[in-house]
Amino acid sequence: MNNHQYYFMIQQFTLFSDFFMYEVFSRSKPAITLLARILTGKPDLVVKRWGMEVKKGLPFFRHVRYDLFVEDMEGNLYNFEIENGRRALGQRALFNLSVLVSHMVKPNEPFCALNESWVVFLTRKDFMRRNEPFYTYEWFDRKWKRILHTKAHIRFVNGEYRGDDAIGKLMHDFHCTNPDDMFYDELREAVSYFKKEPKGVNAMCEIMREFEKESRNKGRAEERKKAKKRMEAIMRKLYAKGMDCPTIAEVTGQTVSKVETFFQKQALNKG
Repeated sequence: MNNHQYYFMIQQFTLFSDFFMYEVFSRSKPAITLLARILTGKPDLVVKRWGMEVKKGLPFFRHVRYDLFVEDMEGNLYNFEIENGRRALGQRALFNLSVLVSHMVKPNEPFCALNESWVVFLTRKDFMRRNEPFYTYEWFDRKWKRILHTKAHIRFVNGEYRGDDAIGKLMHDFHCTNPDDMFYDELREAVSYFKKEPKGVNAMCEIMREFEKESRNKGRAEERKKAKKRMEAIMRKLYAKGMDCPTIAEVTGQTVSKVETFFQKQALNKG
């Protein structure tokens, strides 16, 4: 693809487009601050540090890669996920929260030192189909309806919501392809850099070129892997029919040493 084709594709991107969203928020603290304040309902939140595609986890257990990781000036931690699907959202939110909380208390530190932790999934579609701006989940006693105060929060934000409030305007902006149509200056400026300014457009074209190259190389590697598995299956069938290694090598076009090495490894694995 050439730059003209890339440019056309860039103009179709919204903030729900994964790697476009990544580039936009990577370079704009004002946009990050706006997002965090609106999605949590904390207008005074001050971002201390943030990162994109941040990997967290514990040894010997599955790790998680956060779309957006934020720490505020009070030490509270936030994970924001921009989500296009609805697959296992509840389980993923709980897992993300568990990993987030596990990094909040240092050895020998009392549990009362735990700060707030937030996992917020901004979903393109209405998660609960109730046309609410968001759905917040807390821990509570079902019988007495009393909340267990954990300082931990899970929230699903409805990407289809269009109310005349902060979240409604934010969701409108997330779906905009033209930054001039956006309500928020912070997002308009950050998106315009990659859609209108030559330096930003060229940078995005280069990112897309690299992404396309990586995808192509990954596809080739997958094809080679599949071809290798097919060849190994054929060799096993021929061996099972009584063919020796030189004959298998001649039939499959492999070298004799390669065929012999393959079956030696097979024998070791069985042993």
